Amino acid sequence: MKNKYSFWELISLITKWRKVYILNFLIVAIISIIISLLLPKWYKASAIVLPPTEENLTSGFASLLNALPLGGMGIGSGSGSQMTYMAILKSETLKRDVIKRFDLQEFYGTGTMYETLIAFDGDYDVQLTEENMIMITYEYQDSVIVADIVNYIVKKLGEISTTLALERAKNTKDFIEVRYFQNLKDIDSLSNEMKEFQSKYGILELDEQVKMIISAIVDLEAKIFMKKTELAIIEQNFGDFSPQYKVAKTNLVALQEELESLKNGTGDNKKNPFGTLFLSLKSLPELTQKYAKLYSDLLLQRKLQEFLLPEYEQAKLQLLKKKPTLQVIDAAIPPDRKSKPKRAFIVLGAIFIAMLINFVIMLFFEHLNWLKINEPENYKQLLYIKKLWLRPFQKN
Repeated sequence: MKNKYSFWELISLITKWRKVYILNFLIVAIISIIISLLLPKWYKASAIVLPPTEENLTSGFASLLNALPLGGMGIGSGSGSQMTYMAILKSETLKRDVIKRFDLQEFYGTGTMYETLIAFDGDYDVQLTEENMIMITYEYQDSVIVADIVNYIVKKLGEISTTLALERAKNTKDFIEVRYFQNLKDIDSLSNEMKEFQSKYGILELDEQVKMIISAIVDLEAKIFMKKTELAIIEQNFGDFSPQYKVAKTNLVALQEELESLKNGTGDNKKNPFGTLFLSLKSLPELTQKYAKLYSDLLLQRKLQEFLLPEYEQAKLQLLKKKPTLQVIDAAIPPDRKSKPKRAFIVLGAIFIAMLINFVIMLFFEHLNWLKINEPENYKQLLYIKKLWLRPFQKN
């Protein structure tokens, strides 16, 4: 059975079939050129935007909210805002808005919004560049409309990001406002309680050693307060199973253990030099201990006010700011060159596939001819099989 051909045998066969090759070449070339000319032209437009890189001028709670992924309650700054912008651009809400605005469901000829979203995603692309900018690209069959679509996407991105930024500023302001006014009430209440205590028992004065110990405790309690606040915000935004929550929880437990060790006078004295001093604090007279408790509570609230007051003022200022958070580096302009179809690739690809099919058909017929001459029995069997397939329901 002939199943191998030498190089020159193949060349001879191709030469023998040269008329078929040339004819098919011309036919396929003409048809592919006509098809490529009839295919609609597509145009690609792009825009480049730069997420905000605002510096955090605050500390404490406002900076804590801003430092969280996705900006705590909205758009953050730095790399976090890039990921947030990417999420907005890839969101179904934005895509649905664009589809309805430009009637893309009719353009794609789809029956459902789900099918339209799939078709839209095939022509829509969002990428983060090496320069940490965001490139938005879309392909459409009209060079003017495609630029309008991309610029509309940029516009919607700016509107959504601004809304989220204002929402974050409001949430931050409301959050700090509640805690700030509670802090004022606590300070007022503790101040009155201390005045009553001093009026009843006389003015007591704590020695410097006790004040130093109380100051150390208050500093640690302030850190714990900030960490609990962070934990509550993370739980609200990401849940108690998120990696951020687990890290914050671990840090909080460590601070609480340090505080407990400090109060009880236990632990490593090298890490906690005040540990043994708390034995003398516990051994103070009961009246002095009560005064020390009032003193430490009032000191803690005043220390928290040092965080809360500037943060509250800063939060109110941030809420008043309405400057755009989105910077457009390059707006989309109507392209003057089509992006597809690539006519040369279409023609060359069609010719290559046609020549390959011709080659296979040539080998098949040449092999049939070889069987007819050299293996007539096998050739007859092959004809019988052909007959059965041509008449599949005929009895053998």
